[in-house]
Amino acid sequence: MSFQHFMGYRRSDGATGIRNYPLVIAVMDNCNPLARRIAGAVQGAVPIVAAYGRGQKGEDQRVHDMTLVNYGSHPNCQAALVVGLEHVTAQRIATEIAKTGRPVDWIDVQGQGGTLNAFSEGVRRLNVLIDDNPARLESTPISDLVIGLECGGSDALSGVSGNAAMGVVADRLSAAGATVILSEIEEIIGAEHVLADRASSDDVRARLLAAVERCERHATHLGLNMAPLGEDNIIGGLSTTEEKSLGAVRKSGTSPLNEVIGYGERPQKRGVVFMDAPAPGTENTTALGAAGAHMILFNTGRGNPIGNPVSPTLKITGSPDTAKLFADNIDIDVSGIVTGDMDFDVAADRIMEMMDRTARGRLTASERLGDTEISISRIDNGFLRILREDCPELAISS
Repeated sequence: MSFQHFMGYRRSDGATGIRNYPLVIAVMDNCNPLARRIAGAVQGAVPIVAAYGRGQKGEDQRVHDMTLVNYGSHPNCQAALVVGLEHVTAQRIATEIAKTGRPVDWIDVQGQGGTLNAFSEGVRRLNVLIDDNPARLESTPISDLVIGLECGGSDALSGVSGNAAMGVVADRLSAAGATVILSEIEEIIGAEHVLADRASSDDVRARLLAAVERCERHATHLGLNMAPLGEDNIIGGLSTTEEKSLGAVRKSGTSPLNEVIGYGERPQKRGVVFMDAPAPGTENTTALGAAGAHMILFNTGRGNPIGNPVSPTLKITGSPDTAKLFADNIDIDVSGIVTGDMDFDVAADRIMEMMDRTARGRLTASERLGDTEISISRIDNGFLRILREDCPELAISS
């Protein structure tokens, strides 16, 4: 395996990033335009903007705030400016980021007397943060990496091509001591037993199966049938949810499952980790980014352009048609697996070579095209209340 080290930006908390982004974080949606303008005025700055942030309660508020704090302390974040409407919320989020050791400052629109004043002051404060916190590059082993796994727009070839090649990469990374996060809870239903059989302990197995049961109960609570496939999956030739799930689980390889974590939580174990987060691409890559993923491997069968603004997202496809028709959005073409021109090891080599290049500064297709977005999941607090009362062992831990 040639990709063994990378030049990373060492942070004061010991983390190492493959990017050096100054972030502008809007703590509520009414500040999103301002956060975008501030970031747009400072070279290399990235806005972190999401819906809501006000009027949220319970698990919704906790997940929203935790996600923003985790982005502000992401290994790829050099420093963060928090932007809020009023000072209480902005200061609260900034204080939590500061506890991690990441340089941070905050402004509030009301305290600045409107958006024009807040814009000029925000640009000034962000530049001070950058000037006062220069980055230091140093050689870092890949065992420090956290890699997110994602698939979207899956077709009949996904499980036997791109996902399978990602599984070889996941095994290599696990053997090297890195962390690999599999997620998309709806995408493993019907194949959860395959993943559960790889659990490193009874507790990990129980946590995984509880997450699946919670997801199924939530669907029942909403009166939903989880069996039907998405229209793009059907057009792509997938036959059943179980077929899709078996392909999705294959992304994680064959190594032991060492931990199960909640939405956007940071892994505490290395090797393969499962994160209980919704499957839609933007929601899930948002959660993977919040979990600290340095980069995300995203296999797409029929094509999906979205990437994460902080975790560079490498688009992979094993579909010959998609490799041609969606070429502008694809970073890695492993369709040779299907045509017989490439085996899984060669495909994994190609993926890891592109990971190496990305860690050394190559921009992914979604970075170059600006196809990046975050969307923080909202939780059904009524369902959680019922679940805690009826089945406390299945409730989400906070």
